[in-house]
Formats: sequence, structure tokens, C-alpha cells
Amino acid sequence: MTEPLAYLNGAFIPFSEAKLAVTDLGIVYGASITEMVRTFSHRLFMLDKHVERLFSALEYVCIDPVPEKSVLKQICETLVAQNAPLLPAAHDMGLTMFITAGHNLPYLGLAEIETCRTPTVCVHTFPLAFELWDQKYTTGQHLRRAAGLQLNANIFDPRIKSRSRIHLYRADKLVRQQDPQASALLFDQAGFVAETTIGNFYIVKDDVIKSPRPEHILGGISQMMVVRLAKQLGLRYEETDISVNEILDADEALTSSTAYCLMPVTRFDEHPVAGGDPGPVCRQLLSAWSQTVGVDIVQQARQIGEERRIALS
Repeated sequence: MTEPLAYLNGAFIPFSEAKLAVTDLGIVYGASITEMVRTFSHRLFMLDKHVERLFSALEYVCIDPVPEKSVLKQICETLVAQNAPLLPAAHDMGLTMFITAGHNLPYLGLAEIETCRTPTVCVHTFPLAFELWDQKYTTGQHLRRAAGLQLNANIFDPRIKSRSRIHLYRADKLVRQQDPQASALLFDQAGFVAETTIGNFYIVKDDVIKSPRPEHILGGISQMMVVRLAKQLGLRYEETDISVNEILDADEALTSSTAYCLMPVTRFDEHPVAGGDPGPVCRQLLSAWSQTVGVDIVQQARQIGEERRIALS
């Protein structure tokens, strides 16, 4: 096998054949719930937690019927077992699963009503593109305040991970018109920090890790790991409101996300954060994370990121 497999609606097929119809509600409405998992040494990390969050979101948006959790997890494990041999041993992959609400009835009519009622289920893998973030472990990342606000819970619960992300796409596009290397940081209606377009945000002050209130953000699986490691390292962890001034006064700022795990923030808008250098708490957390998964997260990213850049040159 030279091409990775994907899973689509009951069948394992070549990745290049995994396509959605233009009538699919994932395209028509963006009616799709998703999760991304990564591997360490070709083993899926915290798969159970990702599947639990996926199913909670499916219930919220009223997508059913869906596969049993155990069936979906087995599909994920099977894909990794099939596709991992196509990667070098030191490389790792991401795995995406998404479930859409089926097909759009007005496009197909009553003759296809059962098709329209049947959700689309897809799972696929991809090599992690370490070259997109490996250097930021040293330089840190730049964040800018987004032009738009975090989702309003009265309209759609921000704790749900869906493919309806046009507001996040727009937020990053507008920020990158000012700074091509920056990412957007969203704020809630009260003017406090919410999250970035792909992950959770934290500040560190006097050895206390502070994160925005959970009701205003998508609770991350990587965030669960940060909480666990903070306790392991004897650091306090608080969920609270975070203002712009607190970011600028922080000892450190960082973000977490599935692919890169943890990343320092060294600049917010036009201002350096904590002198513009990554801080010791971020390094401690990354070291503890690496020990937990048996992979040096930073070294792996640097090595493979450089390999992928050389391959492109």
C-alpha cells in the first residue's frame, strides 16, 4: 500500500477517494461536528476524551443516528495501524474524524429522504506538518486581538467543536493583514480573553496558571493535559477572567492545541509579553508532557520540521 486509507460511510477506501457530495450538509450548512487527535510514536493520544467530546457535541446539534463510540474508536485505531507504516518511524500523524448531518433535502427531494437523514461519517489521517510551528518553541508566537468576538452562548455554545468556523477564518485573515506571522486571540462580550482560533490560552503570574472561564471557551483535550501536569508540578491552576492588562503584565503567556501541544506567546498586539522570551513554566510543562508520552515534543518538531523544509527546497 502506497496511499493511506480513509474511512467514509462504512468503508475503508484510498484517501484520494474520500470526497463529500455537494449536497452534503457539512458543505451546505457547515453542519458538521469534528475532532482531531494526534499520535505519539504512532499511538493515538487521549482518544477516549476526544470521542467523548465529539458525542457530546453531536447530541447538542441533534445529529443522529451515529456509530457506537466503541465502533468509532476501532475505526480510528484501524486507520492508524494501516497508515502508520507509510510514515518514517520518528514521524507522527494527526487523525481527523467528522460527522455531518447528512444531505440537504431540498437538493434531493423526498425520494432521497432516508439518504438525507443519514449522517456522513468520515475519518482520515495526515502527517503532522511540524514545519508550521517547530521554530515557535524558541521564538514564541505572536497574537493580536481579533476584530470579531467569541461566539455568543445564546446563539451557539462556544464549548461545541464544529466545522462552522467562518468567524475564526475571518479573524485570522484580518489579523494577518496587519502581521502575516500573527494569530487571532478572541475576546468575549465582556472584553475578557476567550481563546485563539485553534487552541486554549493561558497566562502565568506568580507561578499560577490562569485560564479563561470554561463557559466561554471550547474546553480543550490538551487543556486537560495542562491541568494534569500543573498539578503534577505543584503549580496552581485557576479559571478566571483575563484582561488585556493582565496579558501585558503576565510572567508568561502560552497556548495549547492538539498538534503542537503547548506553545509560548511572546508578543500580543504591539507589545512583548514577559520581555519577549519563552518562560520557565512553559518549558517545565513541555518537559513533563514529553516524559508522559515518551517523545521529546520540541526535539521531534525541530528535527522533522527541518527535514520537511529540506524536502521542499
